[in-house]
Amino acid sequence: MNRDRASEQLEVLLARAHKQLGIAVYDSLMSSGGPPELRDPDQTLGRLLAAAHRQTGDAVVGRLARTGRRAPRERAVADRERPSEGLLMRRPAFVRLKYREQALNCARRYWPLDAVRVIRDAVDTVQQLIADLEEEILPDTARDQLLRVSSGMGRVLALPQPEQVPQPALGGFDYMEEVEDFLATCTLRLVAETRRSKQLLDNELLLHFRWTDMSWLGALEVSQDLADDLDLAYREALALSTAVTAVEEASTDFRGADLQSVELNGVDLEGIRWDTTTNWPPEWKERIWRASLAAGTGHGELIVGAEPRDSTVPVDI
Repeated sequence: MNRDRASEQLEVLLARAHKQLGIAVYDSLMSSGGPPELRDPDQTLGRLLAAAHRQTGDAVVGRLARTGRRAPRERAVADRERPSEGLLMRRPAFVRLKYREQALNCARRYWPLDAVRVIRDAVDTVQQLIADLEEEILPDTARDQLLRVSSGMGRVLALPQPEQVPQPALGGFDYMEEVEDFLATCTLRLVAETRRSKQLLDNELLLHFRWTDMSWLGALEVSQDLADDLDLAYREALALSTAVTAVEEASTDFRGADLQSVELNGVDLEGIRWDTTTNWPPEWKERIWRASLAAGTGHGELIVGAEPRDSTVPVDI
């Protein structure tokens, strides 16, 4: 039996087991008159079975969803390592240079904090809480940690949110409209997922910590639901981070660009990456060389510095 065939059969068996477990859970609960009328021991068993059913379903769906795909974090790292090939990089170089400062300011406005780190911290905290609840041993700081997570998520909810995503005219977006649409779309999705997670945290999970006799199973179920919601928020945070990086790339990478006819007076060139195939206006060539430093990538790339240097970059860079 080849590997693909074995994997396919495993998925079928998992899906079948999930369906049969669902039937068993439903029959068990209904045979006792439904969850509201169950005695305490039976109610505990029912909840455990329901949790097992949900987790099995999540595992099956997760395995199917991951087929042929990488994990979000691995995908984001790979996206950062390869040159940006998105829509923004396909816009003319002179347009990207003209609106460079505006685009970078727009990126900073949508990324005033590291949303990936904030959501990752929330994920880690809730995962640790799940492990503690399963052991029925909670540290005294558990509630304070959740309040800190809630506060961090509140900062994500404060990200700029346009009333509506820009709509393209008949000729399509102009450059800054495309930048705004690119960032706004990712931000709206991130804020929506974060708001859903924060509501579950504030309105359900934290309530369990106010009771003297806390329901360990109830808190565990809510924590697992919250972990699922936070996973979606984390993916959206990665997507926004990638979008911000793409805007920065389009505003910085001018390797091989033809800029001979561009008016550079008043344009902030600091931080621009270029190489020997970049064509500058004739009157700017020497000035650009004197202001540049080798990027140190081993690919002949240079970076424009803030001030001209005393000596030019070696010609054989």
